[in-house]
Amino acid sequence: MSRTANNLHEQIALQDTHSLLSAFEQFSRLSEQLQHSYEDLDRRAGELTRELAQANSERLEQLAQKEKLADRLEKLLTALPAGVVVLNRDGIIHTANRAAREVFEQDLIGVDWLPFIQAQVRSSEASDLILHNGRVVTLNRQHLDSDDEEIVLIHDVSHNRMLQELAGRQQRLAAMGQMAAGLGHQLRTPLSSALLYVSQVLNPALNDEQQMRAVEKIRASLRYLEKLINDMLMYAKGGEFASASFNVSQLLINFNARFEARLQQADARLSINCECDSDMALRGSIDALVSVLINLAENALEACTSQCQLQLRVYQQAQHLILALSDNGPGLSAEQQLHIFEPFYTDKDRGTGLGLAVAQSIAHAHQGDLLVKSEPGQGSTFYLCLPLETGEQFLPSGQMTHPINNVGQNSGDTQ
Repeated sequence: MSRTANNLHEQIALQDTHSLLSAFEQFSRLSEQLQHSYEDLDRRAGELTRELAQANSERLEQLAQKEKLADRLEKLLTALPAGVVVLNRDGIIHTANRAAREVFEQDLIGVDWLPFIQAQVRSSEASDLILHNGRVVTLNRQHLDSDDEEIVLIHDVSHNRMLQELAGRQQRLAAMGQMAAGLGHQLRTPLSSALLYVSQVLNPALNDEQQMRAVEKIRASLRYLEKLINDMLMYAKGGEFASASFNVSQLLINFNARFEARLQQADARLSINCECDSDMALRGSIDALVSVLINLAENALEACTSQCQLQLRVYQQAQHLILALSDNGPGLSAEQQLHIFEPFYTDKDRGTGLGLAVAQSIAHAHQGDLLVKSEPGQGSTFYLCLPLETGEQFLPSGQMTHPINNVGQNSGDTQ
């Protein structure tokens, strides 16, 4: 039994030894694998550390470049001569440059833009806004694509408008200088006639009827002188009139009422065709504009050789109102159309030559124009183009299309 037990113990010891050897070998392999894994991890950690350091360096460089760019943009924004304000999605100003603050003479950050600009605007002319502080500005708005933000560009055109006004006055003064000789000639004829008839009135040999005829001649000459002087003063004034709001219906009613008696006297007919909303608003001098229409209609009556048929067509084109007055007269030649708006140009025996020049100056004063389209033997059409008064013109988002380029072909003056 003892030998068998010893053998058994030896076998067990041998198996344990093999197991230990096997376990040691497996432990050695695992240790070696762990060592390799650690080395790989250490190497990868080093690579990641270097990559992270490089990324951080690049990011810091990008941040530095962005800060430099932001600083440059801020300097450019400050140096811009035009005002710039940026609105958030609620219309509140969160960015405003120095030029914008100078235009409105106050800080703008945190201001609600829409009620603010409405309170600042005193009046408007076409795309120009006249502020209470006397500055004249134009506005352009543009949405930013990336955010629910909006940028507003503010251009102070006060100096430009002043220069334009001065240039216009200089041109009118120069034109008046050129007119002086012609005006003297125009005044001399009716004045001489009036003096001649005055001498007849003083003649005791004339009976009452002859004296009354002489008085009527004197009165006609004086009226002609008055019209000539009034036209001259109106032209020299350059259309500077008191401005007020009125609608299309008021303009047409006033014109029809003031010209009705003249139509009956001349046995002429006038049809008015309004193809737009008669409540549309205009701004300017309604009396001056009515005088333009009366001037055009009076010229048509004098030009027609038979019963005069006048048609006034009123329609809207873009943001402008067009009043097209057509007649069945003899029409105008190309030469007449070339000079028809020049002061003192007339083919009438008793014409002053200032009527259409005054009419065009009034149209220009209303930021509009007066054009003509005519063919000999086919009558004439005069186009009075006036800008409409819109309640949103203090918030323009782009350039306005001017209708004058699309209203017939004008062979004459297109100033």
